Amino acid sequence: MNLLSGYDKFNQANPANAALAAFRQAAFDYASKKGLPTRKDEDWHYTSVKSLTEKDYALSAKTEPSADSLVELKKLLNPAFTNVVFVNGVLNKSLSSDLPAGFTMREPSDYSEVFMDTFEALNAAYTAKPMVLNLAKETSVEKPVNFVFYTDADTAVMTHPRIRLDVSARSSVKVLESYYGKGANYFVNSLFDLHIGDNANVTYVRVQSEAETAINIGRTRITVGKDANLQSLALATGAGLSRHSLEVLLKEKGSNSDILGIYAVKGTQHVDNTTVIDHQVGECNTNQLYKGILDDSSRAAFSGKVLIQKDAQKANSAQLNNNLLLSSKAEADSRPSLEIFADDVKAAHGSTTGQLNREELFYLLSRAIPKDKAIQMLSYGFLSEVVYKISDDSIQHWLTRHLDEAFTRLHLETK
Repeated sequence: MNLLSGYDKFNQANPANAALAAFRQAAFDYASKKGLPTRKDEDWHYTSVKSLTEKDYALSAKTEPSADSLVELKKLLNPAFTNVVFVNGVLNKSLSSDLPAGFTMREPSDYSEVFMDTFEALNAAYTAKPMVLNLAKETSVEKPVNFVFYTDADTAVMTHPRIRLDVSARSSVKVLESYYGKGANYFVNSLFDLHIGDNANVTYVRVQSEAETAINIGRTRITVGKDANLQSLALATGAGLSRHSLEVLLKEKGSNSDILGIYAVKGTQHVDNTTVIDHQVGECNTNQLYKGILDDSSRAAFSGKVLIQKDAQKANSAQLNNNLLLSSKAEADSRPSLEIFADDVKAAHGSTTGQLNREELFYLLSRAIPKDKAIQMLSYGFLSEVVYKISDDSIQHWLTRHLDEAFTRLHLETK
């Protein structure tokens, strides 16, 4: 596989101890044997990654942004956040702020050699120096912490960001993960592992606003503790091809999770959101809402699975995916699903795909609002409802800015 052709060179440049070397090798063997998924694989039915075989992606050695990229990157750093910046997958200390008090960093004590798919294995095979971040128990961090990943690509390069964050019991934090880039075709393949302790409160937001020449494949895995609260949101407006896989594992009773998603795409962009919500115990609540706007010939796929295991009595789960097509050529595929093995639960799911409400549009036109403006107002209102569910004002403003920029790029077919 072309994506593994740089493995030996990577190993030579990044020496590892025995445990990490074994982990990398197991990942390399898995990816070599499994290969890239095709649309014949059930989980990849709506999304093709064939384009990844058409280029030779190099592992980027460039860790400082060009002068132009530096200007752009600094504009992306929100002063309301603690920004931790990675350039081409490598931490850039000069652009980063110190982590707030309560955070510590250590090397992993062990490695799991279980991989969900080839992309997770690729990420592991190219892990240079894995670290685990920990937020101490009973620690409240007010300022959101934003992990910013910027790719500055002169040629076809790939990066494999990897973060694990353990939030200890009774702590509170807002964690952001954001992806941007500039330049030639590039490939980003990320993994974010988040473990939420008992009675902890966590807001997690992922923004993908890559260059449209990019491919972004990301996986987020969240384990939610007893009586913990999670609010998550994934926003995608960039990349030619993107896929975000979100897995939420409920292992202790009494937790509440709001799981949100937004996407706005145009041209020939393809965005894929795949979620798995696994209720392993009862008395947990999950509410899931994904909304998307598609313009031109863009395409969206949503596959959402809710599992309620046999011991998860009194679980409560709701799942909804709504798509708004602004063009006759746009297409959305939605596949929500439930697998229930307990008998005392509440669970619902659904999806809709349609066009703008004609009565609402007529009302605005009758008030002398131009058609393109009326379409923009209705479309924006459709998505912004999700943003306003995030309770933190600074994150709301940040997401709104991304949404505003996305709408300036939509063509909003008015015929």
